[in-house]
Amino acid sequence: MEESAIVNIQANSLVVAPGFIDIHSHSDLSIKDFPEMENIIRQGVTTQVVGNCGINIGMMEEGLGKFINGIEKRGIGTNLIFLAGQGVIRSKIMGDEKRKPTEEELNKMKNLLESVMDEGAKGLSTGLEYEPGIYSSTEEIIELAKVAGKKGGIYATHLRNEGDYLESAVKEAIMIGKIAEISVQISHLKVERKRNWGKSEKIIEIIEDARKEGIDVSYDLYPYTAYMTRLNIAIMPFRASPNELLDSNRYKDLLKELKNYRIDWDLIHISRYDVDTQKSGKSILELARERNISPEEFTLELLKRNEPVRVISFQMSEEDIKRFLSYRYSFIGSDGSSYKKRNREDRTHPRSFGTFPKILGRYVRELQILSLEEAISKMTYLPAQKLGIKDRGIIKEGAYADITIFNPEKVIDKATYDDPFQYPEGIEYVILNGNIILESGEYIDKRAGIVIR
Repeated sequence: MEESAIVNIQANSLVVAPGFIDIHSHSDLSIKDFPEMENIIRQGVTTQVVGNCGINIGMMEEGLGKFINGIEKRGIGTNLIFLAGQGVIRSKIMGDEKRKPTEEELNKMKNLLESVMDEGAKGLSTGLEYEPGIYSSTEEIIELAKVAGKKGGIYATHLRNEGDYLESAVKEAIMIGKIAEISVQISHLKVERKRNWGKSEKIIEIIEDARKEGIDVSYDLYPYTAYMTRLNIAIMPFRASPNELLDSNRYKDLLKELKNYRIDWDLIHISRYDVDTQKSGKSILELARERNISPEEFTLELLKRNEPVRVISFQMSEEDIKRFLSYRYSFIGSDGSSYKKRNREDRTHPRSFGTFPKILGRYVRELQILSLEEAISKMTYLPAQKLGIKDRGIIKEGAYADITIFNPEKVIDKATYDDPFQYPEGIEYVILNGNIILESGEYIDKRAGIVIR
């Protein structure tokens, strides 16, 4: 079927499209405290892929199968597709060990992955900038990816590096796909830090060359020039433990090392610091100047306390985003989360509220980077095909009735970095498995989702 045929254009100035598939979500799933997912549904999303970046909450409890049964019994706001997190698998077998696994341990990890795939996971995910993923060699990942590939799954990866060593990180993902014979999905692809801006052209060239070799490589991205993560991740490859920072001699060496990284501290803003909410929303450079110390000293003081600090880092270029978005094998993924209620002190990332409407409003209608058909294909048909789902992401007789209806002249995101808890405009109806869950822009809490296994 032609990709343009997935758009059922246009009745009464509305576009009828398949429900959007968020191929990269971090919705916080818990049987005891289950979010309604209103902020996800209001974007037109009917299916979320969860368990990205090496994480899988279901596996951390009593096993993925039992977890799925539990959340299905309670009811789910959207459809869910699970990935098996390599970080969780490694931790279950090796604990906090920072070494290479023994042959026995590796075999246990492979057996656990096989079981999780049988219980419903659709692939393997890694978070190679996070612990314990950073301690995993390429060879270790290949062995696990072989298991997922034989089960028909994909390999989704948060790359080992998204800045200075982005090219080598992309090549590593491609190598894993080639040797393990598995389809590769690069998660939330970005070019981080000003000195690397413009690398998108080279990255697309690397991916295109791999595809010519028959390696199925694609990526997802969100339409924002900032990402959100923990402070210690935002300043990588610099690493230091709190114990090291408490040693005065070691502290001096680490301070000098951090200064050599030439980080743009004015672009890193604290989004959430529960210990002192007055710091939220300010850049590290601004906060350091208030204390009359260097931004490196201020950062190390925060890290020394070993307290969770989340940051929003404005490290990406709009031109790189446009180029990545224009490439044929790019999909849309929010990297966002569902929110049960608003916390006015929580300056979360606006991607959790506006990713899909922003694509349609800004990059289709205003900038005309994509046609409407191309954008919808990247949100529906292409990710469904990537995941091996034949009866979603498309409107045809016999397919599931996951449908989003929106006004192409009005659809736009409203969420901002200062006030992210704002719903978009122009998404009029969302139908999930034949059930209306958004009607005339009004949310209906009808948990009609299922887990797609």
